[in-house]
Amino acid sequence: MFRKSSIWFVVMISVIAIAFIASGCAKKQVIKEEGAAKPMAEAKKEEPMAAPAPAPPAPKEEMKAAPAPPAPKEEAKTEAVAPAAKPASIDLASLRLWFAFDDYNLSTHSKENLEKIANWLSKTPDAKIQIQGNTCDIGTAEYNLALGERRAGSAKKYLEGLGVSADRLSTISYGLERPLVPNTNEENRSKNRRDEFVEMK
Repeated sequence: MFRKSSIWFVVMISVIAIAFIASGCAKKQVIKEEGAAKPMAEAKKEEPMAAPAPAPPAPKEEMKAAPAPPAPKEEAKTEAVAPAAKPASIDLASLRLWFAFDDYNLSTHSKENLEKIANWLSKTPDAKIQIQGNTCDIGTAEYNLALGERRAGSAKKYLEGLGVSADRLSTISYGLERPLVPNTNEENRSKNRRDEFVEMK
């Protein structure tokens, strides 16, 4: 009896043990399967959604080179042609030469006037003048014509000495033919003993 009960007891324990082991294995397997499945599911749930790929950067517009400032226009080098300078003016009538009676020598005042004429001629290279010798009415026409020529020649020679070219000077004698004032008295006659200057065109 004791033996049977012992066997029975062993059998029951064995069955319980087997059942316990079997249930334990099943749980472990379920746990393992759940554990294996869970990470997959969770991985899918927990896997962060991939951030959308950033849009490719817009192609940078090539930096357009700022247009170079226009080069300053060179000022026309062609200088305005200055108008031809007007020849210096001179009042030749105011520079008459006066002579003593029957004389053709130059006074100091006459030389000063001739120097003014020479200076003007140096500034007006194209100018030419005629020297006109004159006398009063005392004496013959022939004598006075020769005297007028000597008076004009004295002025011409002095101008040449000042550097005036001879081809810019010409002489003529009018003698007593062209009085400046009537030869009615000595005062007027002294005014007719003279050299006149005329610019030639």
